[in-house]
Amino acid sequence: MTDQPVSGPLRFEVLGPVRALRDGLPIDLGPAKQRAVLAVLLLSPGRPVPTHRIVDAVWGDEPPENGTNVVQKYVAGLRRALDPDRSPRTPGELLTLTDGGYVLQAGALDAEDFRNRLARADAERRAGRLEEASRIARGALDLWHGEALGGLTGPIFDSARTRLVEERASACELWADIELSRGGFAGLVSELSRLVQEFPLREGLRAQLMIALHRSGRQGEALAVFRDAREYLLDELGVEPGERLQETHRRILRNEPIPAAVVPPPRPPLPQESTALVAPYSPAPPPYSPLPHAMMPGLPFMPRRSGILWAEVILAAVLPLVTCSFGSWLYFAYAAVQRRAVIHVLVAAGYLAAVFGVLFLQFVDPSAPEAEMISDAEAGAILLALLVIAVASFHGAVLACYPGDTRRARRQRDLARQYAAFHPAAARQAGIGRPDLLRSFDDGGLVDVNHAPVQEIARVHGINPIEAHRIAVDRFENGPYRDPAELVQRGLLRPKTLRRVAPWLICVPPVTPVRADTPDLP
Repeated sequence: MTDQPVSGPLRFEVLGPVRALRDGLPIDLGPAKQRAVLAVLLLSPGRPVPTHRIVDAVWGDEPPENGTNVVQKYVAGLRRALDPDRSPRTPGELLTLTDGGYVLQAGALDAEDFRNRLARADAERRAGRLEEASRIARGALDLWHGEALGGLTGPIFDSARTRLVEERASACELWADIELSRGGFAGLVSELSRLVQEFPLREGLRAQLMIALHRSGRQGEALAVFRDAREYLLDELGVEPGERLQETHRRILRNEPIPAAVVPPPRPPLPQESTALVAPYSPAPPPYSPLPHAMMPGLPFMPRRSGILWAEVILAAVLPLVTCSFGSWLYFAYAAVQRRAVIHVLVAAGYLAAVFGVLFLQFVDPSAPEAEMISDAEAGAILLALLVIAVASFHGAVLACYPGDTRRARRQRDLARQYAAFHPAAARQAGIGRPDLLRSFDDGGLVDVNHAPVQEIARVHGINPIEAHRIAVDRFENGPYRDPAELVQRGLLRPKTLRRVAPWLICVPPVTPVRADTPDLP
């Protein structure tokens, strides 16, 4: 009796946990690393993926000793799971090995289906068939079933996840725009409120929520949305609301009708291997305007911390003194929490141990109250306490003068990245990632590898001047970078180096690429 052949179309999903389904039923993809290998191939469907790129994406800084053999083993496992009818000695058609690497013919992929549906929804909207456009757009959003590439970590997966989330946010704006055009106001409010919480930097969603509230007769709540948006953007990122929010606010104040804005569908991201097809461009600095801030909506203006925070220095210096050495460890514990560095935890523990040493000496041999001389142990406790006060005061003051990578800096970098993803033109104008420009905001120390000059890239701890020069030359010859992971893909940095410097790198999309005869390498 022969086994019944497995048939039926395959469908792959990345808009949530990575899955493969046949006839609607999930397929067992094996261990987690094997699933991660499949995810790397799904990020470049129908295109060869070199083995070294799979190793970098899946294992990062800890690659296996023989990465090629390990990848080959997992690919064989995927072939058995995805194409069980194939004879082991026959070449596979679903997952093949070429000179350029492994190629997966993904067939039905939910991310491609998502983009195709959005394009159809936009076409229906432009044709005036709003009900059909809304149904298709809603169906596209329903394809999401969790966090994209759920459970997978690493620079390549994180970059792909960020792009997919940006596409989903644009799709939400498109759907809300269609619904506003249809006249559905009251029913949109709760959904738009949820989306604003999910995408707080997406100003289009906030503007659409204001329009929905205004058309529902809730003008006060619509104005409150603008106040909340302005307060959030100023407090968290130091940006004024953009022109769309400002104009919506003005129209509501004048009680004027507000048309639903036209939102273009999100563009599918360029394939990773196609960056060489982009015309070389001259990495000129982003346009900088001396116009007043009120005429530059969306321009961050939070003062950048350019000097020493003297209040923190004074606190670190006097805390051991006013606590008689017993609080000498407190500032270092605070620094450890802020900087998330093991060395500061050890330093704080060392000062705390010294405090216990003072207490031990104080009580191990106490002198009698009527004694004219204190004991040697008590004298040692006093000397140790004075030493701790002097060392901790000086050490704390010096540490406070060099704030390092604090939690606030990390938060500012995350917000600046989100702002650049949602508002690339404003990010270029503001100079996010351009420490060489005069700026009036704090991006947490980001460096834009698409626009920053060589000397600024070389200042990133972990990138030497030779690597910085290669990065600048390569961006001219092969086009801009879409995410920092491409620095590894193009052979410019090692995966270990990228993992160390990635928190400080950003790739702000350039303006329309412009050819130049010679690269501009300041």
